[in-house]
Amino acid sequence: MPGTPLPSNPFDGLEKAAYDTCLNLESHLPGESRVGKQSPQLCGRLLGYMMLYAPTPEGRRNVATEIQTCVMASDTPDRLVDLAQFYMDHFIRAFKAAKSCTPTTSTHPSRPSLNLTAQEKHALLQEAPQNHRAAKKLCLVRDGYRCVITGKYDKATSDNQKRRDSTFAAPAPISFTELAHIIAESTNADIQWGGSKRDCPASAWAVLGGFGKVDVQNDQLNEEGIHRLPNVMTMSHDAHCYFDGLELWLEEIDTNRYLVRVTDPDYLVGLGINANNPQIQLTTTDVDLPLPDPHLLRLHAACAKVAHLSGAGQIVDAILRDIEELEVLAYDGGSAHVLTVALLNSRIQVAAH
Repeated sequence: MPGTPLPSNPFDGLEKAAYDTCLNLESHLPGESRVGKQSPQLCGRLLGYMMLYAPTPEGRRNVATEIQTCVMASDTPDRLVDLAQFYMDHFIRAFKAAKSCTPTTSTHPSRPSLNLTAQEKHALLQEAPQNHRAAKKLCLVRDGYRCVITGKYDKATSDNQKRRDSTFAAPAPISFTELAHIIAESTNADIQWGGSKRDCPASAWAVLGGFGKVDVQNDQLNEEGIHRLPNVMTMSHDAHCYFDGLELWLEEIDTNRYLVRVTDPDYLVGLGINANNPQIQLTTTDVDLPLPDPHLLRLHAACAKVAHLSGAGQIVDAILRDIEELEVLAYDGGSAHVLTVALLNSRIQVAAH
């Protein structure tokens, strides 16, 4: 059985009652699962860890209220399992990217814009929320052309500089870099996880609002706004894969200062990060280029911990791998969506083992 058992109840009042419900659900035997549903044990853990790691008191109360609403129903265990499944579909999936970790090259114009003119910056700021390429370029400028996790210098920028100046030496080890999204780019996509395509993004944003107080309208993260600078960071390929996979997250210790946390200490070694002091400081080279939103980073961290400790992340990983395989089989792409929907309807509630 994946996941880690819930700790003892630390809460009072409504939240204590809700967490006791999670502990009781966790104690159910795996054989008590309904066909095609996640095990009660996994669902109890997911709901319990959502309460433990909610980034806001309001988010914790909202989860507790949802849990206790299920308790009032005649089919309580089934309602709780469905609630946990809903959070898997619309919370964990909001941060887990549905893509293979295939290296992609950073691309820039032939002239490296290490010092943007005011006009260039204004144009890119207008374009970035709707355009992945522009967001990538602005993000590189803001992050000093480095991976924010490893400090490695962007290879394409280094190559461009050397073409202009043969004596140029990169200020740090070089690496391919990519645009990493805190809330996954696919959150606004028309991907059906049960229900209609139109309802899927709305449900995800509703969960993020109730659990993490994300205001999709005021934060301008809906549709192409997902590329806004507060939601993106420059990362090397490996760091990006770990971050998208919820195997790496940032734990805030001070203003724009974070500890790099991972599910496996060996990941830090591979990234060249000192495991005894895995601190990073997020900085911007330009006051007009805002840093990653700490509120979104806290929400990502909460999701990573819930996914890892509950075991739900492993289930979502398996589903996403199967989606990718089926989409590859759809030769011209025409049947990819049909295959995806069929897969989700048949496997998204595979019992944990």
